Amino acid sequence: MIGTVDLVIAGKGRAVCAAAASALQGGQRVLVVLRSADSRAAGRLRRTLRKTMGAGSGQLTIITSAEVVCVDGVDAVEAVVVRHVRTGHLSAVNTSAFLSCDAQ
Repeated sequence: MIGTVDLVIAGKGRAVCAAAASALQGGQRVLVVLRSADSRAAGRLRRTLRKTMGAGSGQLTIITSAEVVCVDGVDAVEAVVVRHVRTGHLSAVNTSAFLSCDAQ
């Protein structure tokens, strides 16, 4: 179990950055799931968000080399399951919101 966050965002690009910045500025705890194993991508995202976040911002966690495999809940989103690509290990995250920013 990774823990509890307010929002899980999966994908890449500007949409992820914009959604994360908005949620963090609102004081939310955000988990960003990146498929890329490139730690530089996570560093760039973190630096960009630091520039846009003001005082009293929320908490950011970034997981690289992972993908969301399941979003579940009864009447609303309650949990997201993340698979770590290298190991196949599954981690569950309690959350109340999920946003996919993957290009279709």
